[in-house]
Amino acid sequence: MKIITLLLVASTIAANAQVPQKRTNRFPVGTFHQKNSNINGLSVGLYSGYEGENEGRNVHTNGIKLEPVGAGIILPLLPHSPISDVESEFKIPALPPSERINGFNLSPAGTTCDCNTNGVSAGFIGQMNRKVNGFSISVVMNLTGQHNGAQMSVFNESFVMNGLQMGFTNYSQKARGIQFGFSNVGVSARGLQIGVFNNSKNFKGLQVGLWNTNQKRKLPVLNWNFRG
Repeated sequence: MKIITLLLVASTIAANAQVPQKRTNRFPVGTFHQKNSNINGLSVGLYSGYEGENEGRNVHTNGIKLEPVGAGIILPLLPHSPISDVESEFKIPALPPSERINGFNLSPAGTTCDCNTNGVSAGFIGQMNRKVNGFSISVVMNLTGQHNGAQMSVFNESFVMNGLQMGFTNYSQKARGIQFGFSNVGVSARGLQIGVFNNSKNFKGLQVGLWNTNQKRKLPVLNWNFRG
């Protein structure tokens, strides 16, 4: 009986945890600091950041999110990348994203946002998003857990990249598409690498550059592998 009671309690807690919070609709302006909100129009605030456990804001922005002051400005000063290189951590995030943006995610200083952005994400110095479906650009550093579309900056990094990475240095654990830059690293890459130095431990496609390395061979100018 105790076991059955514990199972019922556990299932009730799990079910309640999965019920989405009701969100308040705000139009035409709202702040993304107000939890459980749908903002239709302009969403503004001073700092997004990554919340701790159970502190996500559950905010949806349909339109433009504007973050004048964000932590993206300090991303180039970090000793190592905050993007996980462990697949289990990537596949099973602790919580849903704190914010979802359908439209434009803009930050003049740069952002570190636990966001899923469908559209355009732009930060001046640097930016970090959980997921981008569309186009993202920054000057110095552009970090994304999963990027589907075009990612552009001096330094680009994503765990999963489907589309185009263009910058001085491009890095991805799983790259599907085109990496174009001075140095391209796709740990597991499928598609095309164009640069001075191209490297992949598990590659299928074409490498064009001064020095190209994959699991089959190391060659200058042109390298390839079309088998699994």
